[in-house]
Amino acid sequence: MAIDVLEAAHRLGLSAYGVSFHVGSQQANTEAWDGALGSAAAIFGTLAERGIQLKMVNLGGGFPTKYLKDIPAVESYGRSIDAAIRRHFGNRIPETIIEPGRGMVGNAGIIKTEVVLISTKGSDETTRWVFLDIGKFGGLAETMDEAIRYPLATSRDGDEKTPCILAGPTCDSADVLYEKTPYALPVSLEIGDEILIEGTGAYTTTYSAVAFNGFEPLKAYVI
Repeated sequence: MAIDVLEAAHRLGLSAYGVSFHVGSQQANTEAWDGALGSAAAIFGTLAERGIQLKMVNLGGGFPTKYLKDIPAVESYGRSIDAAIRRHFGNRIPETIIEPGRGMVGNAGIIKTEVVLISTKGSDETTRWVFLDIGKFGGLAETMDEAIRYPLATSRDGDEKTPCILAGPTCDSADVLYEKTPYALPVSLEIGDEILIEGTGAYTTTYSAVAFNGFEPLKAYVI
């Protein structure tokens, strides 16, 4: 399909300049770009045979940031991608650009939130539900399906901890952050306590542009 689109662009007098791809967000496999670059090189070759010289490959994003699990060093991504480009393109290295947003700024942000309620679902339930003043609709959209598990810090982290279900403040039943895999939080945690949500420099304020359910969008302070 990419070849057809680029050929159509060429026929219309547009500049068929290059191809782009994305290997998946929070990509921990440094070799993930190899297959995509192989496909890109094949497109370059096919179009060159048809008189269309592409010039650029956009390597996309996917560069991760550290949340709860360690990630490969940025240098290892560079080495793997450089080797893949040379392997597939030989001496005809194209222009390349990357979109490393999360990898650059993910750890540059912290969200300060407050516990607004602690409860259980019933008298025979022992797992606490901890409700915060921020949820999926206030900037933590990437907790959808618990895809991103942010590091949390409290002033009581030295105390005994038990698993908790973490939820947001809205009346929407989808506003639950971590339930499939509960989050260990201090037993001594109280309503009014602050929790710092770390690693929130990417995809948080941008997901909080609407006053959902009357809650103001997430405010950002640059220090």
